[in-house]
Amino acid sequence: MVDTARTREPGPWPPQFPTTPSGGVAEGLLVRSRSGAIEGRTTGSRRPCSSIGCPGWFIGVRWETGQLMYLCSEGWTYDTSSRVVRVTGGGEISARVVSPAPLGVAPLPSAEWPDRATLCRGKGWRVG
Repeated sequence: MVDTARTREPGPWPPQFPTTPSGGVAEGLLVRSRSGAIEGRTTGSRRPCSSIGCPGWFIGVRWETGQLMYLCSEGWTYDTSSRVVRVTGGGEISARVVSPAPLGVAPLPSAEWPDRATLCRGKGWRVG
């Protein structure tokens, strides 16, 4: 018997969010945490969400905390006018909305964040 929840195709890609010719997303787009207090940058990766039965899409985000996460489109929105991704569901930086909770990984304490020079050498932060 085939588990259709696992083999299902992802839902449509959010039409307002542009993709690159290679199928990814632009590297370096600004991402804001749920509260807006923490910023991140897209890394350029995009793939279907791996949660069972979820129709969403993951985008790679490197947060200023140094953490790399893959945020599901079920927990973020993209504003075309500002070109900003905003976490709208789940945890502060995880956008994890699948049940049951937990809401994903919490941000690291600010004392553990890398400095900006280190961030700017990495994917997502190295552009613009």
